[in-house]
Amino acid sequence: TCRDVISANGARVVKTIGDAFLFIADDLVTGADTATEIVERLRGQPGMLPVRASMVWGGVVSRFGDVFGPTVNLASRLVDISASGSVVTDKRTAQILRQLKLGRYTLVPAGSPDLKGLGKIEAVELRRMATR
Repeated sequence: TCRDVISANGARVVKTIGDAFLFIADDLVTGADTATEIVERLRGQPGMLPVRASMVWGGVVSRFGDVFGPTVNLASRLVDISASGSVVTDKRTAQILRQLKLGRYTLVPAGSPDLKGLGKIEAVELRRMATR
């Protein structure tokens, strides 16, 4: 399901880590659409384990098919604090998404966790609004 959603949205799987997927997208909207759709689709499957995700917009260093850097580290730490069924991002990514005025996301403050190696950040939950 993850691979199907990622490729259908125009994003790219970087790697799988156990039962986790790391993907990248060329633009923020594709990343947001992909992350929220993955969580929605997996939550709807009977017997599925709890699903959670994170998404961070920013530059990465790409080497040998993998990606590295502070953006990747932040995404990794955010998924650790995400509640089941949620997509969590950082304040900067949320502000950029808000400025796009897409009208299909709700951004809800999710506290100020102290993330290992990164310190306190302002977390924001990304929710896709129901379509009519």
